[in-house]
Amino acid sequence: MKILADANIVDASALYEKHGELVLKSGRDIKAADVADVDALIVRSITKVDEALLAGSRVQFVATATSGTDHFDWGYLQKQGITAVAAPGCNANAVVEFCLASLAQLSHGKKIDLNHRTVGIIGFGNVGSRLYKALSGLGFACKVCDPFVQEQGGTQMQFVSLEEVLACDIISLHTPLTTDGPHPTYHMLDAQRIQALPPGTLLINAGRGELIDTLALRQRLEQKADLITIIDCWEHEPAIDRDLLALVDIATPHIAGYSIEAKRSASATNYASFLHHFTPNQRNQRGQSNLIPKQGSQRNVDQVTLTPLVALGGGVLELVMGVLREVFPVREIDAALRAADECSGAAVFDRIRKEISQRREFAHFRLDLRQWSPAQRSPELLAQLRALGFSLC
Repeated sequence: MKILADANIVDASALYEKHGELVLKSGRDIKAADVADVDALIVRSITKVDEALLAGSRVQFVATATSGTDHFDWGYLQKQGITAVAAPGCNANAVVEFCLASLAQLSHGKKIDLNHRTVGIIGFGNVGSRLYKALSGLGFACKVCDPFVQEQGGTQMQFVSLEEVLACDIISLHTPLTTDGPHPTYHMLDAQRIQALPPGTLLINAGRGELIDTLALRQRLEQKADLITIIDCWEHEPAIDRDLLALVDIATPHIAGYSIEAKRSASATNYASFLHHFTPNQRNQRGQSNLIPKQGSQRNVDQVTLTPLVALGGGVLELVMGVLREVFPVREIDAALRAADECSGAAVFDRIRKEISQRREFAHFRLDLRQWSPAQRSPELLAQLRALGFSLC
């Protein structure tokens, strides 16, 4: 058996080498000639998997170490009888933490006051549902729109219309990208809806770049400069709109779900699907779980000593936001993207992703708050930090 994997797939060698010949190659450089004699292909979202890539090959199994699958030509794959799988939910926690850390960054210096804000979440899947839980735990009032989940039933969530969500103070997009069906999401935020957003709205896109009409957003920001924006996913990426980049408040190169824990979880999920396809009688092999370290384990924790972050009068939410800024400094990633050569394109995305390849999720950290005053180390604060995944000294 021959297996071709994106060179950036975590644990690829440890997982797949024992099953045959393993070839590692940059996902952006995988071409039809590379897969002609390949049986299994393991990719990320940067590799378009369609007839142009697979025609005439012997590929029978494709896995993507991502939750999104809009880089798959599902019609072609199904027609050819090629098994194709993804890793839904594996990066959900990382995306939630990115959203929280970005809000924390904008609350610094009072770019936005997070107190008494209503958050509208579009999409109640793996990411949206976890973001709802995290924000609700921090005291935010949340409204959710997801017609797909609403129509399926089976949840106690009280869903609202898209128009009601778009009237919220903060809007966060977490839907898959679709172009047809009853609720297409392509350019869900079109020119009309972007123009109708209330001044001061904070818009987060950590879903898919094409959910927003880039030109319409840029025009709104150029004309009025009255929206606050956090953009991680860009239309036409990695060839992002540099004019829009200059206008948004936080800009990152599609790294919201990029953490060691997320990548390991995706690799484990893909590997389980690989085993199920090629060795169904061994799909529960113990070796799979042993290769993926458990999050938050005693041997896998960094201790961070935090000096008092705000004045004694700071509220619990402000203190939590201060912790998040220390643990996940989103602004550093933003600065790297803005400083990059505008002609670099994909190289910029790949370089920055490599630079943050050791990003850890909150559960990896043990916080030492012993220098904080008893008033700051309140039971409410400690409970909220633990709810976000941190362990405490």
